[in-house]
Amino acid sequence: MSMPSIFLKINIKIILVIIILAVGAVGGFWLVQNQKSSLPGRLGSALITPVLADEIYPMFLCTCCGLPLDKKKICCEMAQERIDFIDSLARQGISKDEIILAYAKKYGANSFADKEKQKEFKEKLAAAAPENRPIISLSSESFDFGDVSQKNGVVSTLFEIKNEGKQDLIIDKLDSSCGCTSASVVFQGAEGPRFAMAGHGIESPSDWKAVIPPGQSGQLKIYYDPSVHADFRGYAIREIYIYSNDPIDFEKKVIVELNQVD
Repeated sequence: MSMPSIFLKINIKIILVIIILAVGAVGGFWLVQNQKSSLPGRLGSALITPVLADEIYPMFLCTCCGLPLDKKKICCEMAQERIDFIDSLARQGISKDEIILAYAKKYGANSFADKEKQKEFKEKLAAAAPENRPIISLSSESFDFGDVSQKNGVVSTLFEIKNEGKQDLIIDKLDSSCGCTSASVVFQGAEGPRFAMAGHGIESPSDWKAVIPPGQSGQLKIYYDPSVHADFRGYAIREIYIYSNDPIDFEKKVIVELNQVD
C-alpha cells in the first residue's frame, strides 16, 4: 500500500473520532440543559433555587416580630407563609427582581427591611410605569385622635382618596397593623365592607373592590376600638394599608396616633 493511501486512511479515522466526540459532547450538554428546564424541582432548582431564595428572605420583615425573614428561625405562621411564597416563586425560575416585585405586590412595599432597597424598588417602578396610569392621592397620610376614652368606645376619622390619574383607580383590599383598627372605603355615599388585620376578629372579604374614575374622590374611613385592648393605657400608633392598581403606590400607608385613657 502506498504511503498516501495509509495517511488518507489514518486521517479519515481521526476525523470520524473527532465527529463522534463532538456529537457526544453536544448531546451531553443538551441533556443537562433539558433536565434543568424540564425538571425545575430537581436538577435545575436544586442548584439555584435555595441560593436565590436565601438572598431574598432577609430583604423583608416579618410583620409579627419585625425582624427579617429567616428560614432557620421561623417565628410564626405569617413568616412561614411568606417564606413559602418566596420558595414557590424561586422554583419557577424567574428573576430576582420579578420575585421581589411579586412579593411586594402581595405583602406590601413597606415590608422591606432596608429602606434604601425600598426606595430603589419604587424608583424602578416609577421608571417603568405608564403615563396614563391611575394615581392614588390622599388628603393626608396621618391623623392624631388625641385622647381616646375607654368608656366612650369606638372613634373614627375620614381621609379623602382621589384618583389623580387617567385610568380607573381600583381599590381591592385594605389591611391594618392591629385588630383594634379597621377601615373601609366610602364612595358616592356608600360604605364598603370593613377590613382589619387578618385573623383578628374582622374577616376581610376577598371579592370586593371600589372603582374610582379619574378626577373623582372617595373616602377612607378608619375606626379605632379601645375595647380590643381593654387594659391598655397610653400612646399607640397604628397603620392602615390601601391596596390598589396604582402601579407605583399599590400599597399606600396611613398612620393614626392616639392616647388611650380611662
